[in-house]
Amino acid sequence: MTYTLQHYVPRGRKEVGRRRSPGAPGQYIMANITLNAQVRTTQGKQVRALRRQGIIPANVYGRGIDSVAVQFALRDLRDVLIEAGATTVVDLRVRPADGDGAAQVHPVLIETIAREPGRGRILHIDFRQVDLNRPVRTSVPIVLHGEAPAADRGGVPVQSLDALEVEALPRDLPHEIAVDVSGLAAIDDQITVGDIKLSAGVTAHADADIIVVRIIGSRLEAEVAAEDAVAAEEAAAANEEASAGEDQEGGSGAAPGA
Repeated sequence: MTYTLQHYVPRGRKEVGRRRSPGAPGQYIMANITLNAQVRTTQGKQVRALRRQGIIPANVYGRGIDSVAVQFALRDLRDVLIEAGATTVVDLRVRPADGDGAAQVHPVLIETIAREPGRGRILHIDFRQVDLNRPVRTSVPIVLHGEAPAADRGGVPVQSLDALEVEALPRDLPHEIAVDVSGLAAIDDQITVGDIKLSAGVTAHADADIIVVRIIGSRLEAEVAAEDAVAAEEAAAANEEASAGEDQEGGSGAAPGA
């Protein structure tokens, strides 16, 4: 079967369980998220039968551990995908295959999702186990908030950077970075990476001069302005011609007593 691998980018987010990052009001850190799973013994083509039962196969890998095959219910996965995205640690609680014994907790990030082409159905997920005491790098989505006053003057805010690569301890990774555009009042006003305030312990790995969002003049406004400029030039030229004609008429009469 052919399937598509993609780094996970969330399609939506819930407000439940979200808290602001101290010292950086534009960043949000999710409360602890848990996903219950079970060790998977089914392998190969037999995993198709699992999917028909609403069970998703997955693997956990990471530094210093052997890959662990797991499975969990699709209904339990949906909310986790929305809440966690690719930047929030998920506490993956893995029970033994026979269901007996204590669950082992793996702190993981959602690394990749395999989807069925066309239908988009989830086929498989890779989780990356992280060391909670070791910084990690990942891309955090940038979300624009507020209204730019420049929009009332024909300006259009254009976001040129959708995500920012940051480094932090896993539990300190922001779920998203909110950028307030309410201070963009004129054409060419902009916000750069260097303008973003990150919380303590979070470091951006991007040039500070990279533009995140910029106000540009809309095409319609530009066309109207160009038409107005042409009309103004034509009017000025017509006035000049009229003035020149009047001067000519006034100076064409014979001088008295000639």
